[in-house]
Amino acid sequence: MIEHLSSDQLSDCVLGQASRTVAQHVQHCPACSAALMEFRESLGEFQSAVRRWSDVQARQYQAGNYRADASRATPRRAPELSIRSSSHQLAWALLIAVVCVIASFVFPRHGSDLIGSDAALLNQVDAQVSRTTPSSMEPLMKLVVEEP
Repeated sequence: MIEHLSSDQLSDCVLGQASRTVAQHVQHCPACSAALMEFRESLGEFQSAVRRWSDVQARQYQAGNYRADASRATPRRAPELSIRSSSHQLAWALLIAVVCVIASFVFPRHGSDLIGSDAALLNQVDAQVSRTTPSSMEPLMKLVVEEP
């Protein structure tokens, strides 16, 4: 037997789509039948509120007051940019461009230094990889006596 109904099961009851066991449970459980009745009352209050609002809107429309509502419903246009703000944006863009150009002359890139450092790094990696014993194991290798 069902302990108590979930909100989905209550919705199914209101819509008339409840299963046989759920319908039987509602008949025999006072807590679930009260919850179902409260749910139906809430829906009824919502329905009457929507109808009242709709009637008010219809009366305003018939009385010619619909233009006021239409003006509230239309989205506002975005404020246009003034000449002052666009000139400030242009000035900032030019300033940033000038700073980038000056920085490229002050901090030039040295391609030959990069090539030399790459070669040195590759030589170091090659030396590390070609070792037979890792550097961390070299002290242990001194303890081992080699036999000829």
